[in-house]
Parts: sequence; structure tokens; C-alpha cells
Amino acid sequence: MKKILTVLSAVIFGTAVASAQVLSSQQMKNTAWIGFGAPIDGSATFYGFTDTFQARFDRGNFTIEGMLNWSFLANYDNEGDVDNFVFGTSNGNPLSLKYGTRGSSSYHAGDNTAPTNYNNQVNVSNTIQDSYYVNFIWHPKKNFDIGVGTKLNWQVGPAPRYGNWLWESDAHVRQGGFSTSYDDRSGSAFQTSSEATGSYKFNVDKPGHADVVGFIPYANKYAKRALGVRYNYNSKDLKFQVGAAIPNGFNTDDPAVNLGIQVAPVNWLSIAATLEGAFEEKANFYSGATIGAKNFILDLYIAADSLFSDADDDEAYGLGAAINFIIPNTKINLRPEIGFNFFENSHYDFAWYTGAELSFAIDNKTGFNLWGSWAQGSKDDRWTDKDWNGGHILNLRPELTYDFSKNTTFAVYADFEQRTAFDGENRKCWSSGVFMTYIF
Repeated sequence: MKKILTVLSAVIFGTAVASAQVLSSQQMKNTAWIGFGAPIDGSATFYGFTDTFQARFDRGNFTIEGMLNWSFLANYDNEGDVDNFVFGTSNGNPLSLKYGTRGSSSYHAGDNTAPTNYNNQVNVSNTIQDSYYVNFIWHPKKNFDIGVGTKLNWQVGPAPRYGNWLWESDAHVRQGGFSTSYDDRSGSAFQTSSEATGSYKFNVDKPGHADVVGFIPYANKYAKRALGVRYNYNSKDLKFQVGAAIPNGFNTDDPAVNLGIQVAPVNWLSIAATLEGAFEEKANFYSGATIGAKNFILDLYIAADSLFSDADDDEAYGLGAAINFIIPNTKINLRPEIGFNFFENSHYDFAWYTGAELSFAIDNKTGFNLWGSWAQGSKDDRWTDKDWNGGHILNLRPELTYDFSKNTTFAVYADFEQRTAFDGENRKCWSSGVFMTYIF
């Protein structure tokens, strides 16, 4: 019961632990997963086995942490038939598998006139995860950190949760699974390991770039794959964080810096802001606030992508809100949320999503979680000669968790997704699996 209530508390009192994807305290943690499902228009397929090991060690003024994701995964062709199983470090997960393998030369769904080379792999890029991360953090003085790593994930303020490890409910991409060319794993576009100049820049998807378009980057993580410095003060009366980071891809001819600040002057209010890519015309801005405490918390956020660019159609803006609350006289936690996305280009319609997460403890060992969402994508009004709209996505993911022992937790989940593309093409897919988490 204690572990289940701890999970519920993480949902209620902010999502920093769940969405950080790095360990919040010194420990070793291993998660084994096995799963199966149906790729698009295919028969049920055994997805294989994945083992993910994470470790964090605090020694004196230093923190060293890392993760390695090893997989024995099915690799099937576009018809959904199993070709072979691939063993090695992997950034695949159930969501990416059910869309098919990556590596196709046909990435985009189309342009403003007609969909071309569309295939079932178009959304794979926003479902992949890290195959590893390594971080080194030095604490020269109290509340002061200097870190370098591939996934620092220093963040301020609330934002929609998405892109977590395959065993977490947040692996079900948030914002209804809206497409995006933003890669949250490292802060670089498309390739996590890219060291190329300008890899900290992002591109805005527009209607036709994927089956459903609407999600934009939320820049509240100011230090991801980066060299970062921060001051993080936390007391009963005041919480304050200010930090800066040099992102992956920085160079002296085309510099960029990420900045972040958060202050909580009282225990019921926290305000945050970040600027990602300062000194760059494609800088991303974020601001957010958390209001409330204990059984009722309101999260608000607004973001802008490619803020200072002179281009006519590469800017996008988003805003949203979520409420975390416990239903009175129960142990049921509910989190409804809603978000909107707007484009600078007047030809692009706005997109929106709504969703809710329900969590409660069945008994002292068993817990239940259910996530569901509906997303409506953006359309281009120049599609007048086509019977197209923005498309939509329906997501459902129930999960049952069982605390076998003090150190071991089992969970089983089912994941259903129905996508209707902007061109009317309908695709349905599902996956299911079992995972075991052991904390040493």
C-alpha cells in the first residue's frame, strides 16, 4: 500500500519524479518487459523482451548516474510479419513497434497539396526512447550543481507528460499522441547522438507532415543533453531554482544558451519560465504555474516555438491546463487536462486535445491506472479540393500494478490507439505487456 500511495502522491504533487526519467535518489533499479500486439493492419506479433537497468550513486560532492536499455525485439516488415529478432541496445518500445520498423526513406505524410509516400512508419520518431544515458554532476556547494550528461533533464514548471520509459503510463505519448519533430530525449532534432552544429534547433510540424499534427515542444527542460549549471534552493518557506545550460550542438560561430528559472514564494504557488536557444531566432519560450496544494492542484502553461524567426510559417504556440485532485472521501486521484496549439501561418487551423488519468488503490498491494485522450489535428484551408480535415486520435491505456514484495512490482497493461489521418485513412493498433521492476 505504501508503494501505491507513493505513486499516487507523485501524480498528485507534480510529475517531476515520473517525467524526469532519471532516478531522483541513490539506488539501482532494473525493469524487465515482455510484450506483444498488432502492428498496423497486421496480425498479433510477439514483440520480444527488453531489460533496462538504471543506477545512481552519490559520493561526497558528486553524483554519477546512468542507464542501459538492452532488447531482444521482433523486427518485422511493412506487412507486419516477423522477420527476425534483434538483440542489442535499443531505443524501441511497444509504441514504435506497433507502427513498424524505422529507416524508411518516406518519413513525411505529404505536403500542402497531396499526401505522398505515406506509410505506417510516419509516427515512429515520436515514440522512440533512449538506449542509454550517462550524467555526471558536481555539487561544489550546498544547493549548487554543475552537470554534464546525455540526459540531465533539469526542468522547471509543469508541462504535459510524454515520452517516458516503455513500462510507464507516460510512454503513451501525451497530447493525444500528436506528431512532432521534437526529440525530447536529448534536445536535438531527429537524432539523439548527433553532435552536428545546430542540433539544438527544432522544426515545427505543419498539416500534412504526419497523419495528425498539433503538438509543439515545451521547453521547460532547460538542461537535457547539455553542460548545465544551476542553483536550487528548497526550504519550507521558499523554493527557488535558476539555471543555464549549453545545449548539444553549441558552437562559437552560432551560439545558443538555455535559461530557466522557477520560484515558489508560498507553498501554494510556483511560477516558472525558460528560454531554450537564447540568441537564436528559433528560440523556444515556456512559462508555467502551479497553484494549489494537497488535494487540489492546478497546472497552467503556455509555450512558443521558433519565437524570433522571420519566416512566415515556422512558428507555433501552445497553451494548456491540468487539474490534479483526489475525489473527497476516496483514494481516487483524477487528472483531467486540455491543450490547444496555434500556428503563425493563417492557413493552418488550430489543434487541440483533451484527456484524463484515473488512479486508485484497489487494496494494500494492487493499484489501477487508466489514461484516455482525444486529439483533433490541424488542417490547411488550402485543401479545398480535397475532402480532408486535421485527423484525430483516440487513446486508451489501462494498467494494473501489483506489489509482490518490498522491492518487486509487477504490472500488466493494454494499449489501444485509433488514428484517423488528415486524408481520412483509418488505422487501429494495440499492444499489451507485462513488466517487472526490482529496486535493489
